[in-house]
Amino acid sequence: MKAATATRRRRLVVMEFGRIKVRRRFVRFFGLAVCGVLSSVSLASLSFADDSSSALASMVSKVHYETLPNGIRVILYNRGIAPVFSGAVVVRVGGSDEMMGETGISHLFEHMAFKGTRAVGTKDYGKERRLLARIEEISAESQAGQDLSPEQKIEWDDIHAQLKELWITDDFTRQYELQGAVGQNATTDKEFTKYFVDLPRSAFEFWCRMEADRLIRPVMRQFYQERDVVLEERRMRFDDDPGGRLYELLLGVAYQRHPYRAPVIGYEKDIRALTATKLDAFRKRYYVPSNIVVSVVGRVTPEEDMRVIREYFGSLPTAPAIQRDIDVEPEPQGERRVSLKMAASPQVIVAYAKPNYPHPDDPPLSVAAEILSGSKISPLYVELVKRRQLAAGISHEEGPGVAYPNLLMFAATVKAPHTTDALLHAFDGVVDRFRRNGPTEEQLEIAKRSIGMEYLGHLQSSQSLALDFASSELVYGSWKASVEWYDKMTQVTGEDVRRVVQKYLTDDRRTIATIERGSETK
Repeated sequence: MKAATATRRRRLVVMEFGRIKVRRRFVRFFGLAVCGVLSSVSLASLSFADDSSSALASMVSKVHYETLPNGIRVILYNRGIAPVFSGAVVVRVGGSDEMMGETGISHLFEHMAFKGTRAVGTKDYGKERRLLARIEEISAESQAGQDLSPEQKIEWDDIHAQLKELWITDDFTRQYELQGAVGQNATTDKEFTKYFVDLPRSAFEFWCRMEADRLIRPVMRQFYQERDVVLEERRMRFDDDPGGRLYELLLGVAYQRHPYRAPVIGYEKDIRALTATKLDAFRKRYYVPSNIVVSVVGRVTPEEDMRVIREYFGSLPTAPAIQRDIDVEPEPQGERRVSLKMAASPQVIVAYAKPNYPHPDDPPLSVAAEILSGSKISPLYVELVKRRQLAAGISHEEGPGVAYPNLLMFAATVKAPHTTDALLHAFDGVVDRFRRNGPTEEQLEIAKRSIGMEYLGHLQSSQSLALDFASSELVYGSWKASVEWYDKMTQVTGEDVRRVVQKYLTDDRRTIATIERGSETK
């Protein structure tokens, strides 16, 4: 986790290859409507006392929501800007769904989803299928394809040589590029696996066909090569990266039972034990219609588009709904500390256990974090960076996921020659004063305006909007959940902020993780 100078970062924190990549937990749909309805109004003059209901009604009239007979939910939003669209297929599966021993399986399957299908990526699927089956037999006989006997190694290499002649490398991605795709990518986090791309309107049926095909008929080709790629990513982003190692250590201490404690990329031992057979079983369990949302934003014609969507995505077989049995993390009973010694700049993360939305204390906590460290005039920045020069910067995050109680985290890199203890002492002094006094009206309004301005800027991206529509629908049961959060945020009072700070920003609810300069911790 890298501390950044006075950055305003919040909501959904996505662990991707060991680094923290910030995504908003919600789309602030009210902000989108304001962009469309009040486009001539300067952002700086925007009043957050504006009535959101009329703006929301304007947006709702343009959103088409439908559930296919097999259970897939579809969200279409016509922005009508240009003959392009942003398409997203989001699956409600991620790190929090994984068992110990199989951590990293969601992320590794995301990689495999770009390897093609029975019709894409191979010259002869019938022959390939037989060879892949034999590879899995050898893998089952050995240690997930690692501890091969000399005879197995010869056969393993011979089969892969034959497969190499059959594989059309990057065929899936290349076909997208021929259609004019921009920004094709995917991410995996604690709750979601997301596949997304921008395409010309003329490629809409192509997109539906390709995305549905990899949901229904993916092939676990090049699995063991891709597993090695992920292991290398883990080495770079965790093992060799101080911030990644510290964040992984923090989560492992802050959470004792909940699967949030494990990294999305997985532990090395677990990754090495994964097989193509295990991935396919995982896919069949979680890649089911009731666990998927298809979201399209841009040039949309609902009647025409739904016909195409039904034809392709409606082919995904029905399956029982997902039954999640997630361990409940007990309430913290005291401060926890963990330290990592290594030859790196000292760093500090202070993480407070907090409820997740829709708990009513969630919006005030976001405002409190913005007041404390969201700008160059925030109390923590002024004290730690400007006045005492203890830190190179200060940032805040909320994560590591959104579906379960999570953390409000403050991070800073210590500036030489100071120590982590000195920084923590000053940090506590600022938080203690804020806990006693609460925010001023000016601080409150600046924080809410800053949050609103950031949301408005974010919503210019159709791709972000498509992803957030789907994510809100999957985790909260309604794509409209974000407007509710936004409205509640605008109504937060100074007393609300003071109350939640006194309740949650306490020593017995926090975990402190530090990097101390010294010999490597073993």
